[in-house]
Amino acid sequence: MKKLLLVALASWMMAFHASSQDNSSITAKLSPRTQQYLLTTRKTENKNRPLPDYVYKKTATDIYMSALIKVTGTVVQADLDALGVHINTRAGSIWTAMIPISNVEAFTKIKGISYIELDEPVSLKLDSARRTTRADSAQHGIGLPHGFSGKNVVLGIVDVGFDYTHPTFYDTTGTHYRIKRVWEEKKIGTPPSGFAYGNEITDTNAMIAAMTDNSANTHGMHVAGIAGGSGFGGDSSNSKYRGMAFESDIVLVGIMPDSGQWQNTGMSDFIDGMNYIYTYAASVGKPAVINLSWGSPVGPHDGHSLFSQACDVLTGPGRIFVCAAGNEGDQNITLQKTFTNTDTLVSTFVNFDPNALTKSTWVDIWGDTAKSFCLQVGLYKGVQVASTGYVCLDNTTHQYSLVGLNHDTCFVTITTSTSEFNGKPRIYLSLYSRTNDSICVTIRGSDGYIYLWNGYVSKGEGYFGLLTDGGRPWATAGNSNYTTTDMVATTSAISAGAYSAKISYIGIGGQSYSYSTYTSLNQLVPFSSHGPTEDGRLKPDITAPGLSVVSSLSSYDVEFLPLGVYYTDVVSTYQNPNSGQNYYYGALSGTSMATPCTSGIIALMLQANPNLSPTQVRNILAQTAILDTATGILPAQGTNTWGHGKINAYKAVIASAMAAGIGTIPGGTIDCKLFPNPNTGKFNLEYSSDKSEMLTIQIYDITGAQVYSENWKVNTDSNVKNLDLSNLSTGMYLAKVSSSQGSTMIKIEKQ
Repeated sequence: MKKLLLVALASWMMAFHASSQDNSSITAKLSPRTQQYLLTTRKTENKNRPLPDYVYKKTATDIYMSALIKVTGTVVQADLDALGVHINTRAGSIWTAMIPISNVEAFTKIKGISYIELDEPVSLKLDSARRTTRADSAQHGIGLPHGFSGKNVVLGIVDVGFDYTHPTFYDTTGTHYRIKRVWEEKKIGTPPSGFAYGNEITDTNAMIAAMTDNSANTHGMHVAGIAGGSGFGGDSSNSKYRGMAFESDIVLVGIMPDSGQWQNTGMSDFIDGMNYIYTYAASVGKPAVINLSWGSPVGPHDGHSLFSQACDVLTGPGRIFVCAAGNEGDQNITLQKTFTNTDTLVSTFVNFDPNALTKSTWVDIWGDTAKSFCLQVGLYKGVQVASTGYVCLDNTTHQYSLVGLNHDTCFVTITTSTSEFNGKPRIYLSLYSRTNDSICVTIRGSDGYIYLWNGYVSKGEGYFGLLTDGGRPWATAGNSNYTTTDMVATTSAISAGAYSAKISYIGIGGQSYSYSTYTSLNQLVPFSSHGPTEDGRLKPDITAPGLSVVSSLSSYDVEFLPLGVYYTDVVSTYQNPNSGQNYYYGALSGTSMATPCTSGIIALMLQANPNLSPTQVRNILAQTAILDTATGILPAQGTNTWGHGKINAYKAVIASAMAAGIGTIPGGTIDCKLFPNPNTGKFNLEYSSDKSEMLTIQIYDITGAQVYSENWKVNTDSNVKNLDLSNLSTGMYLAKVSSSQGSTMIKIEKQ
């Protein structure tokens, strides 16, 4: 009798399929979020009212939706103009678009566009750092013709919460300002050339007067300081908290609005920011590396997302992109399943992040090419209370309202696609629950595989609820594999995981803070996300310091000021003697911190070799990585936790110079020639001197180890030295020749 009552109650409380989207008049294929947006706005009287959890851009005259689109035909400009649509970046077939919110549905009918993806919100993700990465050796020029500091390299930071007045943005003397360009994407002002939104600042005085892009955040300031801060004001030496590329040219792109506006940012913001930075670098004839310490919980994770396709077009020789692996390495937010004829179901219970303001999440499920699967969402309170029933791939958006035992509702939106832009089937699930019941997702298939990711973003913060078995023997808990962000799967991206270069710090009040109960020194930090990508490629590529990393903080973020909730993270303060304003350095953690360590070191590599490609950078980082007792002996292909090991700036700079081709490392101050080159180990050095003096010859291998040394007495005029190093192994070497006037370093190719 009790069972019959429960079945009847479940039947009474379930609200069946509410509506479906009519796609008959739509030309382009739409992403799940785009379909859900249109479905919601059709029920809204005010079409110009922004909806929560979407990404917008605002100008003086209109409000726009942000989008990435894929173009596979001819798009008539007049059609775009008629709707007020602005195209900002054209990265091959992937464009970034601004669509007036009143014209989104009309935009879906423009011919020539094959896919429209309204932006999905994305979330945020040095004292000992320079030492453990060997950056200090590269900066001091040990065994090199000069120190490396990122000079003549553009360092781009795409982030939020910059303090344009911070002394770390000056040089090491505190006199020369190093920010070359600022683009505040979410502010109304004068857009950069080629873009239709935001506010560009090109004048130093105007930057100082603007003060900050966002007074409620310090993430970008900390990231920028690690990558390229001078460290001025950090301590009495002005060097303790110096960043990696402290003489680089800095370009900042602010991607979130200040408080009081919509506080989401998306993939098109990133692509436009990258395009802006690379365009500036090209205009001044310099290489560029871009840092992005953000991520997204959704996407195919296979390198074929619209973001990944656009990024691969924008990057190339001298244009490097670095992103964070993610901070979900210790969270069971993913699930994988291979179906067979005898194993056709997998069920998992979806939980919500307890730190989120609402019980909301997204579940993104991608399947095997040309295969099919179905999904069911059910509420459980001991037994199943309500269910959507199975929804299979029908290229439609379905909405349900499941009523729980507390008579409140779980709102379920399911968008299905038989084939997305990468040819794979997809079901995108959006959940918002007001019930106390458990939520179970069941996926059914007869063959092929599925990959599932759970996560949610609101106002730049990521929220991740665990996938569990709910105490049921028939359910499956999630795991922490494949937890790197979708952007990490980009073929041209360099991704960074995090290890613990230090596990404690002393706050400004003298109090000691320690992570010793969380992890041990020099270990992989538990939060560092794991690969591989969905298509099986190793990620992350490398690891860098990401725990208790000290860097600059924004003086405008009150949470890090005295009486602020995060003042305990502050380790040092500096008062500008002219303005009386206080500036701060503090300790933060995350792959957000490991990423600028990596991008700053890549700036040093680009200083040695401005034409390095993304593939060359990845290979050099792999070949020169530090292996120790913490990493253990890693296989040649690396692992999906450590990547190829710990980043080694010193060896990476040497290897970068070798990859530059036959010749000398830029910056040598004496003129010495080496010939023939390539050679069998027998070669000549030729040097013209204006006096009699003693030179020093030093030969190094690719690891930086010295393999030969000799003094060379030279006379006035031309001198030739015959060397025979035929006993050395075949490979690349560097010859450093030093005099009282300076030195030069020449690459040797022994065949």
